[in-house]
Amino acid sequence: MNRLKELREERGLTTRAMADLTEINHVVITNYENEKRDLSTKSLRKLSEFFEVTTDYLLCINNYCVFARYKEGNYMFTIRYDYYKELRDSNYIYFDNNNHRCIDINSLVGVSNSSNVIGLFEEFTRIEQIDAIFDNKYAKPKDFEKLDDKIEEIELTRGLVERIKSALR
Repeated sequence: MNRLKELREERGLTTRAMADLTEINHVVITNYENEKRDLSTKSLRKLSEFFEVTTDYLLCINNYCVFARYKEGNYMFTIRYDYYKELRDSNYIYFDNNNHRCIDINSLVGVSNSSNVIGLFEEFTRIEQIDAIFDNKYAKPKDFEKLDDKIEEIELTRGLVERIKSALR
């Protein structure tokens, strides 16, 4: 499976337009897409940053992670590919004027734009982190120090969204 072509088409780009934006020759892009050429390290890094995905995702090593921004709070969500497709098909994913992938979290959980729903996502994520530490029989006090850091990246799952919706009811 070649994800490069899918990511390019998702943004409505031709290989020539993508070449202009990434500074990778359109013939090289076509060869990557047709699997006639392996991605160079430099191209891999450029393309993963451009498409906001991990290199592992781009290389089809795993289904993590597609990144989506939350414009109202400058947060980045990581989303497993199958859930991402579901969100994209339901129009919760969109591209802004800078061609960044964004997610409409407020609509997803059913709240108005004025709500600070990201705080709930942070707290539920922090609770999951605490649970993971307590589940680890080899946990050390330094593991709890990480909980003081601001959560800037949240893994978005169906379960987390359902817990947020439930909390908002």
